[in-house]
Amino acid sequence: MNYLTLEVEIEHGKVVSKGPEKLPEKSSGLLTILQPAPIENQKLTPLQALETLQKRLQLDEKKGAAWMETIRNARR
Repeated sequence: MNYLTLEVEIEHGKVVSKGPEKLPEKSSGLLTILQPAPIENQKLTPLQALETLQKRLQLDEKKGAAWMETIRNARR
């Protein structure tokens, strides 16, 4: 048994190949639906935004302080 993985789009309930590859005339398989993450309309305070950014950039306390100093100097 051979396996084929293609990136597809679903348009009006029909599966359409997203790339130049053609879907097989007849076949069976499994389909995983990838849904976009919901957009949160939550407003963050400046401190919450900074904490979130530090976590995403994986900054510890020392690296975070150095990064903030760099930003302060850039704004002068």
